[in-house]
Amino acid sequence: MIRMKLIFPVFILLFWGCEKKIDVDLNETNPVIVIEGTLSDNPNLACVKISNTTSYYSSEPAEMLAGATVKITDEEGREFELIENNGQYLNNSIIPDANCQYRLSVTMGENVYESVSKMHRTVFIDSMAVALNEDYSVFQEGYNVYLYFHDPPGENNYYRLKMFLNGEEEDAPEDFIFFDDNNTNGKFVELRIRRKTYEVGDTVTYQLQTLDKAAYEYFSAVSELIDENSAVSASPANPNPNFSNGALGYFSAYSCDEKTIVIQSKIKSLK
Repeated sequence: MIRMKLIFPVFILLFWGCEKKIDVDLNETNPVIVIEGTLSDNPNLACVKISNTTSYYSSEPAEMLAGATVKITDEEGREFELIENNGQYLNNSIIPDANCQYRLSVTMGENVYESVSKMHRTVFIDSMAVALNEDYSVFQEGYNVYLYFHDPPGENNYYRLKMFLNGEEEDAPEDFIFFDDNNTNGKFVELRIRRKTYEVGDTVTYQLQTLDKAAYEYFSAVSELIDENSAVSASPANPNPNFSNGALGYFSAYSCDEKTIVIQSKIKSLK
């Protein structure tokens, strides 16, 4: 069994809506189009948000862009249009297939922006467990949640962990967690976020998303960009997007599994 006791550096990812807004442009430059697209198999939902970048020094929200033509095409040439709804483009009729590559196309006026993403097969959560946090001299006293899963052998996998407390997504900057299987390929993984503690009566849901490499590298670049420049005043460059034609942002087709556990009283340490 591989034990992963993870403490991640704080980084700024401010999601909004179906996948809350990310402002990655920290420079005082002309606005650039930003496209944030996801295709999920749980639930079956395609969601795209389109905006213009804003200055790092501006307190105004990014301008959301309407009037685009947004489509997703699968490997067999089937085309699905996303319909605009309250500032985002949605389609819940796509039933994604594992190991299938999807193309997102966004047309704004005469400009077309495209990105591709491969949906990998779902990595299922084996089980969850709870134990009294024994590190409360450093972290807050309470209970830790453990997540167990089998990493598929012979392939590279990239993950994101989303956490929900009593039905609400935990979306503070430090709650955006992703990792790869460089040290856990083909192994049984135990995952615990030591700094994340819960109380008796809490209902905790963990969602394990399997990303493709391009989306994972994009989020990693955002994390490193913010972390490296958190103590300096210089405005860095943007992370490399996976869109054509100069658009910033990402498109991620991901599979996911989730489980829920309720924190009960009289729970002792797993050790």
